[in-house]
Amino acid sequence: MSIRESLSSEQRSLDLELTIDPGFVHHRKIETILGNDGIAVIHNAINKIPDSVPEWQKTTHINHIYKDAFLLFCSSIGVKTLQDLLLDEKGRIFCSVETLEPCESIYDEDRVISVWKPITPYNRKIEFHYSTQRISSDTLKSRLHIGEGKFAIVAELSNVKKDVLIFDPIIMGFPWLRDGKEKPNFDIMWYGSTYFENFIEDFDEFQKVRDLETPSNPDEMKNISEYAFKICLSEILGDSVQKDWGGETSDYFSSHIHLNGKRMTAAFLLKGPANFAPMTLNHLGKNNDQILRLAREPAQILFVQHSHDILSVVRETLRAFSTQPANPKRYCFIDGRDSLKLLKAYGLYERALKLSQKRV
Repeated sequence: MSIRESLSSEQRSLDLELTIDPGFVHHRKIETILGNDGIAVIHNAINKIPDSVPEWQKTTHINHIYKDAFLLFCSSIGVKTLQDLLLDEKGRIFCSVETLEPCESIYDEDRVISVWKPITPYNRKIEFHYSTQRISSDTLKSRLHIGEGKFAIVAELSNVKKDVLIFDPIIMGFPWLRDGKEKPNFDIMWYGSTYFENFIEDFDEFQKVRDLETPSNPDEMKNISEYAFKICLSEILGDSVQKDWGGETSDYFSSHIHLNGKRMTAAFLLKGPANFAPMTLNHLGKNNDQILRLAREPAQILFVQHSHDILSVVRETLRAFSTQPANPKRYCFIDGRDSLKLLKAYGLYERALKLSQKRV
């Protein structure tokens, strides 16, 4: 089942942490980057491991200590996701959840190459060069071999060739949820990076949608302009209407939205019916960069709204920008059906229709 079906709004809204279950840790690289102060913190934590802990288990503890220290470093200096780094062409270290091609030689060679599998075609090849001796997890090795699932990766750019960018992995493993400020009442091991998606019924200001059935199609949104939806959204949230300007990174920003009683900040990317068709990345700016700009907003929740359906490539792209280990953002898609449901739940559809007609 999807997270919308398997978890309640309250369960989807818990404050949990996204981390990495590390099966690959480059200790020397981490110490080099963190320096003496970071090394001292790591060694202090290692010295607190009880002597009674078996040697194999101690190694696992040490890997987690190095991982936690480096993720804290990444979060504190604002390390980017891979796609953000590639689009911006700035920075050397990234931290994100990615997909890799199968590495067929991983059981036969001491040094191997894993190749990045992008969501959409990229004009350069991204390679990860690493020693198999640093892999401490049989499960990770097996998954890297067949290229199955999502991999949480922290890596440093080491070389740039004409058509290839080469990265040295610092940490690799699986995205992993762990308890945060709140104790979950469900098994968090099944969700990983997918946990941070929310839906309109999860937000306190939108809860009237729970009383309506989801429309069978979005056709009635064809006549509702982006401007009209923005006005109605501002009325639901009790905000003043924001004027568009050339330097904006989102279409709408609000600090008056609550998730299960917790006040949050939210940035919205809004798309009207000018191109009334399922949303692809081609809807999102000349360089398909509107999601990048949205993700850079100082917001805790990122919304993408469209008058029609929203295709999986858009959903996967926003997820890639949002679910960064140690620093995830929540995200929500409001497609045409949910947009229509929201307007009707708050008695604003006719108002939106009139606003759209006036704007023509």
